[in-house]
Amino acid sequence: MKTALFVTDCSVDSALTVRNWLSAHSHQPIRLTVVLPYDIDEGQSLDKKSLQAAKSEASNRLKNWSDLLSATDPGSVVAETLLANPELAISMHLLIRRYDYWLVEDWSLVTNPTLSSILNQPTLQTLPLAINLAPALVTV
Repeated sequence: MKTALFVTDCSVDSALTVRNWLSAHSHQPIRLTVVLPYDIDEGQSLDKKSLQAAKSEASNRLKNWSDLLSATDPGSVVAETLLANPELAISMHLLIRRYDYWLVEDWSLVTNPTLSSILNQPTLQTLPLAINLAPALVTV
């Protein structure tokens, strides 16, 4: 089974894009990891209470977002929250876990120097896919 990573902002558009992409690739089983990076409010101190509140809010947003993927096989999508900015979340997942694909809505992330250097490592086999275009493989 192929694996893919998608980092979301939990917008309705991103849910519809992912749902359409998964439907277009239903002939090939894909295990999709969806990550919602989150942070605490600016100026707020980092303590247990503020962290729990931020994580709870992020978890609720991600659950509501995941519900929009109703047409997909529920076992094929794993949703996670991560205290990080989007670039850090992508970097961590690409370096720590093995994915066949990184589903990309915003292609400028691929040209980000840090992420580009991670993608160009010879040991990394992850291919970025532009999912908001026609479902085609896009290489860097």
